[in-house]
Amino acid sequence: MDDLSNINTLLENMTEGLAELMEDFKSMLKREEIEDLIKKTVSTIMNKIEVTMIKTIETEVTNRTNTLNEKLTGLEFENEQLKQKVSDLEKNITKSITEQQIQIEKHYETSREALKLANYNEQYSRKNNVKIMNIKETSDESETKLIQTVSNILKTTADVDLKHEDIMAIHRIPSKMGTTRPILIKLKNNNAKSAIMKKRTPMKSKGYKLVDDVTKRNQGLISRLFLHPDIKNAWFFNGAVFGQTASEQRIKFDIFDNINDTISDFRNRSRKL
Repeated sequence: MDDLSNINTLLENMTEGLAELMEDFKSMLKREEIEDLIKKTVSTIMNKIEVTMIKTIETEVTNRTNTLNEKLTGLEFENEQLKQKVSDLEKNITKSITEQQIQIEKHYETSREALKLANYNEQYSRKNNVKIMNIKETSDESETKLIQTVSNILKTTADVDLKHEDIMAIHRIPSKMGTTRPILIKLKNNNAKSAIMKKRTPMKSKGYKLVDDVTKRNQGLISRLFLHPDIKNAWFFNGAVFGQTASEQRIKFDIFDNINDTISDFRNRSRKL
């Protein structure tokens, strides 16, 4: 019992001591000092929290930036590869297009030459042909009657004796609707043709017209020449097409000629002579 009493006494003494100590603290610190202490403590804690948060954010930003930089580097590498592929593809396409253009130009030039040769050969095959315009058609017209009609007209109008053996073929050819179809005569040789063509003037005075049997391409060239402002006349002679300029220059043309260029080339050559 004595021991318990002693402990109680001791506790009471300690409680009293603590109470006195608290009173002493209260007397030692003013309210303003306590508030200032609290503010400083809170500020210190907040600063530590802020520093910690900043470091955490900086670390996260750095990590994410590094990750993005790595991805960007990868994308830049892929982009450079794509650029190179596009560049190589463009070069290949350009090369292919250039090669195709060269081939097209070669084929075009070959085709032009082939057409020029075909036109020449076709015209050559017609070199002894004559077309007679404006001879009236009859319902019972035959080859024999056609020969007789043409022979009579040539004899009475132009004093030309057309021999039967000089005629290789004779027939009418198509013409525009409503017009008289021309007569095409294929003659044995150029002498027989020349004898007839020399009589164009007297034949024309009687309403008949003698013309060469010109290919479609050569006829188209003649039409083009007549439409050109610097050409005042165009005609076919001895297998070729000629044009006469306003300055009286006679120039030979081919079916694929650029008329301006051909005239210019002719004038340049003339100046050098």
